[in-house]
Amino acid sequence: MFRAVRTPRVYEHIVAQIERAIYEGRLAHGDKLPPERQLVREFGASRVAVREALRALEHRGLVEVRQGSAGGYFIRELDATTVVRDLSTLFRLGRVSLVQVAEARALLEPESARLAAARATDHELKRLGECLETRTASGLTSRRRRALDAEFHRVVAAAARNPVHAAVTHALTALEVKVGAQGVDLTSEDDAAIIAAHLLIHDAIARRDGDAARAAMHAHILDVERRLARGVVTRAAS
Repeated sequence: MFRAVRTPRVYEHIVAQIERAIYEGRLAHGDKLPPERQLVREFGASRVAVREALRALEHRGLVEVRQGSAGGYFIRELDATTVVRDLSTLFRLGRVSLVQVAEARALLEPESARLAAARATDHELKRLGECLETRTASGLTSRRRRALDAEFHRVVAAAARNPVHAAVTHALTALEVKVGAQGVDLTSEDDAAIIAAHLLIHDAIARRDGDAARAAMHAHILDVERRLARGVVTRAAS
């Protein structure tokens, strides 16, 4: 499967070959990489170089280590984990603000809503409805409300059938839940505004009205962005 490498920084070439195998579909989610000894033989590299390459792949979120008799290095399901980690680091360093996150979402999510109106399955419409129904229940903690809001937006993005939309939306909403909203609660006015906006978005998608879905999502994101700018809510739209 792999070619021997004989150049400086051998581990980088090993990483590149395994990455290429993943991107080209020759290695898929759940596949187990050959044992370390076999990789050493296939690459014609040292054990040190192979181990360094495996650590680099793990750091990039492409492989994961499983323990036990059947353990080893396995190809991970690609998700937004790495993006979330990088965005969280930028946020903690003060290089990304929640207002900027909302601005990015205002560019992306209205189009996701428009596409979702045309592409959402009955199951996804049901999930959106369930998010709304649960969201309006009394006694929910702030953490639970934020999680439901994030899930609503992720379902819309998934229904758009565009993996870029889904990955970026997942990363941005996860950032808000993980970092931006810590220690922050919504006022009753903020809470009511978010629920009302989600209801408009849901209804437009259910009617298969792409223009209305796009407009409702755009208005929702901008509304929360304005609240952030005024300091009424110190978190981005959920």
